[in-house]
Amino acid sequence: MTRSSLNASMWSRIFLILFALSAIVLLVLWFSGPVVGDVFTEVRESLDPNSTQPTPVPSTSRQEFFTVMGTAITSITSLVGFIVTTVISWRKEKREAALADVERRKLEVDLEKSRLELEKLKGNKPKRKVKK
Repeated sequence: MTRSSLNASMWSRIFLILFALSAIVLLVLWFSGPVVGDVFTEVRESLDPNSTQPTPVPSTSRQEFFTVMGTAITSITSLVGFIVTTVISWRKEKREAALADVERRKLEVDLEKSRLELEKLKGNKPKRKVKK
């Protein structure tokens, strides 16, 4: 593999990992629902045990919406990046394979020409008289 195809392969793997992670976070947030807000409330209360008033909890539905939308956008973006990188890599590998095939054929033709020239030179060479 060439350096550029290794680079494309590396980016392809990075996009795939990013997509998988963001999809997992999206699913966890989607199915956890209000549990995430409850966890934040418990953490806030445990950090401030002297407080007699419950700390006001911001609207979790709005926070959830923005969190889920941000995760979804990240997930979709990384999926698109993965697909584009993979397609570009495949096209480049096809071009490189076609170019290598053309170069191989050219070298075969050059080799055949060289063989014909060598045989022609051997045929034109004057015969020496051998002394007995």
